[in-house]
Amino acid sequence: MLRRAALLLRNSGSIAFDEDIEEALRDLSGDFGKTRNDTVRFIVREWMEKNTYLPVHVLDEDGAVDGNA
Repeated sequence: MLRRAALLLRNSGSIAFDEDIEEALRDLSGDFGKTRNDTVRFIVREWMEKNTYLPVHVLDEDGAVDGNA
């Protein structure tokens, strides 16, 4: 069911949500500096990773890091 939903999301040009969700997406899009569709993709990907429907990106613990702790 989730794979089918993901395919529908990927192949759809636009998805209409209720007004409260659209407002939240507009706010998040501005905060993230992304388009509305990119924000929806990001949210769906994060949700699928957190619920183990997608593999989580593995961090390289031996690699170099940027910044300071």
